[in-house]
Amino acid sequence: MHRSSCARFWLWALAGGLLTFSLVAAASIGLFVLPLAFGAIWLAAGSGRSWPESLGVLAGAALVCFLIAYIQRNHDPVDPRPWLAAGIVLGVLGVVGYAALARRAPTRLSG
Repeated sequence: MHRSSCARFWLWALAGGLLTFSLVAAASIGLFVLPLAFGAIWLAAGSGRSWPESLGVLAGAALVCFLIAYIQRNHDPVDPRPWLAAGIVLGVLGVVGYAALARRAPTRLSG
């Protein structure tokens, strides 16, 4: 049960990362990534229960923020600290929120 729930969380994270990347990079390759993002969202939404696993979207967005902060680590032309702060906030909200809510979610009995 936990493995499938965790896998759905990371599928949502993939969808969130692709969607965030496509929005941030809309002026260049983002529009080409957008269909992949919609496909990942479609897969994640169809994979079963979507709450609290859909908080993975925040974790995926955090990974994109961390990537941008890493690329801009030499302060040219963009200061990386706001991207780093956004990544930390989104990552904590996504991962800690999922962990807290997944514990409280009722388990389904099969059979």
